[in-house]
Amino acid sequence: MRNRAAAIIIQNGALLLIHRQKPGRDYYILPGGGVELNESFEEACIREVKEETGLDVLGLQLVYIYNNKWGEEYYFITRVPPNEPILGGSEAKRQSPTNFYAFEWVDAKQLKDLNLLPVAARRICLEFLQRQKS
Repeated sequence: MRNRAAAIIIQNGALLLIHRQKPGRDYYILPGGGVELNESFEEACIREVKEETGLDVLGLQLVYIYNNKWGEEYYFITRVPPNEPILGGSEAKRQSPTNFYAFEWVDAKQLKDLNLLPVAARRICLEFLQRQKS
């Protein structure tokens, strides 16, 4: 069982996603990753965002907990400085023509058509994007 923490990062009405392409798979995920031994979900989220994007988290608010057969996933809304993300950590080491990672800022209209995993994350992210518009 592997627990995971993920960050919902919204700036200027756009959500930060990681576009993943592998042979036979094309999907999007939120920045985040596995919770390490003796680490809280909050600590994991802060660490993973820093490792994957190079960005510092400016506050966290838990907004959703998703349970699946692999464990719990905690989703946090957060802010980051207005810098562009830079791929880092193990993702940068694994990057290759057949294992692709790219950051994309997407709005609510674009998000509706993307394969964001897990599927429950799309609904949560759409809610936050629409809330920011109103």
